[in-house]
Amino acid sequence: MNFRRVIIIDLASLGIGEASDANRFNSVGADTLGHVASHEGINLKLPTLSKLGLGNIRFGDPILGIAPVDKPIGYFGKIHEKNTATDCQSGLREMLDYQDPIRVTSVLDPIVKYSDNYARSIIITNYQSYFSNQNLSDIIAVNKDKLAYQSLHHEAVAPIDGLIYTKILGLQKAAVTGDFGAYVQSLREADQQIARLINEMYKTDLLLITASFADDLTISTTPTREYLPLLAYVPADPEGSSLGIRHTLADIGSTIADVFQLDVAKESIGHSFLSELNN
Repeated sequence: MNFRRVIIIDLASLGIGEASDANRFNSVGADTLGHVASHEGINLKLPTLSKLGLGNIRFGDPILGIAPVDKPIGYFGKIHEKNTATDCQSGLREMLDYQDPIRVTSVLDPIVKYSDNYARSIIITNYQSYFSNQNLSDIIAVNKDKLAYQSLHHEAVAPIDGLIYTKILGLQKAAVTGDFGAYVQSLREADQQIARLINEMYKTDLLLITASFADDLTISTTPTREYLPLLAYVPADPEGSSLGIRHTLADIGSTIADVFQLDVAKESIGHSFLSELNN
């Protein structure tokens, strides 16, 4: 499959269980999704994310209300961050940076610069310092998820090559305030909006759903050191399988670079999983 566009949904703050080095980050017992599910009980239903394979990530350690499905329509795995920084921006940099032959750089501007067609990098989020230096990217500033979703759907139906990144703001806000009700509401809304997005996607699109950091509502540490979800959906072939454990968020940047045939140096820490989506 020759993808022409990558769409990233950043469920910022959604961890899926303590990472192997959680003890080094005051995060022993952290489990954002697990604790939210336990608080909500069996009423936590996320049908779209479940069909994509969210519950399959935790096979053997199921999440209450989000069971594994027999035939997920998406690819599923989990990511262990490589960086050891303790801020919520570091994961975003790790996700979207890659090593080209000269330096470490973001994938965002090169997608536009080196495109043979008219490609765009569209960033839908609130202010993030990481994005401020992306001179060729189109930044759509939003401060509410309602506006973010409106912008996402508007851009998704346009037949333009490139990348769309959207951050779900409500999850992070609810995590910071410890508001379980708002967190569940934001998750459910994201699930519904992703269902709509899937129906809007072109067959040459690739959807990646992940989180740039985790933030367990029950732990005072922010961010918490957890595994992060990874779901990939290919409209042209909706039969998924496991992507296993990825050892850095940079695998996402490397995959994007692979899609757009950017020149990635051997020193790059990320490893593309593009070939795993074509099997």
